[in-house]
Amino acid sequence: MSRSGWLVMVGMLAVGSLLGGCGGDDEGGGAAATTVATTAAASTSGAATASTEAASTTAGFSGVLVEAKVTGSNVETASQRVRVDLGQKVRVQVEADRAEEVHVHGYDLKGDVAPGKPAVIDFTANVPGVFEVELEESSLKLFELQVQ
Repeated sequence: MSRSGWLVMVGMLAVGSLLGGCGGDDEGGGAAATTVATTAAASTSGAATASTEAASTTAGFSGVLVEAKVTGSNVETASQRVRVDLGQKVRVQVEADRAEEVHVHGYDLKGDVAPGKPAVIDFTANVPGVFEVELEESSLKLFELQVQ
């Protein structure tokens, strides 16, 4: 599938999930909700960065936005495995009801999250494989990132 075809598919899935909603349990986990989006704005940075500043928009970001929201042991995210192309820019944005550290394994990227202060981790997916993203202290898996 071409890159533009893939982007259209991701956008359609995101919109369809937003309109229809989906829920269910996974390995005792929480309900799923749509939060993966592909943005088309111009990127200003290709370096891996982690920030705890609240980022409610994707202005200036071009790539795949993956959001997760944690309430207790319940994780809401669009997909348990998010697929991205090698070399694509990724933004992981996590909201949580407690202070914790978000960890993108394999890339060894971390960001602090606290109530009202989402963790925002921007990076370029330049290492292929499947990588777990979790709340580090509680070992709560948020989703897997598949880079291919």
